Amino acid sequence: MSALSLPYTVLILLSELAAGSLLTVAVFDARGGVTRGYVKTCALVVLPIVALAVLASRALGDEDAIDGFALRRSWLPLLRGSLLALLLLSAAYVVVAFRGSRLPAVVAGGAAAAVGALTLVALAGMVAGPTWSYAGTLGGMLAAALALGGALMAMMWGHWYLTNSGLPQEPMERMSLLVLAALGVQALFVLLGALLPVREVPLSDAAFGVTLGQNPAFWLRVGVGLVFPAVLATLAWRAATVRGMMSATGLLYIAVGTVLAGEVLARGLLFATGAAV
Repeated sequence: MSALSLPYTVLILLSELAAGSLLTVAVFDARGGVTRGYVKTCALVVLPIVALAVLASRALGDEDAIDGFALRRSWLPLLRGSLLALLLLSAAYVVVAFRGSRLPAVVAGGAAAAVGALTLVALAGMVAGPTWSYAGTLGGMLAAALALGGALMAMMWGHWYLTNSGLPQEPMERMSLLVLAALGVQALFVLLGALLPVREVPLSDAAFGVTLGQNPAFWLRVGVGLVFPAVLATLAWRAATVRGMMSATGLLYIAVGTVLAGEVLARGLLFATGAAV
């Protein structure tokens, strides 16, 4: 991964994490079963993630290509506008969540999640030019957002459960299944990205002069970023069904790290090869 592509990689990861976390909390808050304290804490956790994403967007240069990877800068105004709106809505979400009213918090969280998705729409538009498909690039980002955000919020709910063993186990079970489903959808987009030809191969030495299937980074992306966290999410779900919340929380800790590592590898491969994996 080159120094020029690093701000884009960081921005994509932060945006995915924020959007997925907001959607997960809003959905499970609407369904019931999670505590107000958990919602408040999650809102506080997401706000600095969004603030860092805004700062990362300020580090984007004015180049039309990075190491031969063509960018579509026409999406930049929408990207920066949506990030600013996301920051304001995330701050409003914190305020509403701390006022203790559930319905306004669900609405605020859902609105912030929708703007987070819009941010990913703009990011996909910027980087999808060389890839096989804009829809494929966006679909992979949205699935990654659910996997990342779902794993983080599930892990946080596990910590909340450990402070009060009388809390219901269903949110942990469902969050673990959400992560597993998101990883399954993500695996489908990775398969398509690996099999379908890219529209433009970047003129970069970062791909080591080998095909995607011969690139060790690709297999690390699959093994570390998809297969291993899927196993962890399955084990976390099984542990939650028997109220083994400490085990489930520990498994989800590792899952967050492996999904994040897989996304870093995926973005490195994207900018090096043009493959949206």
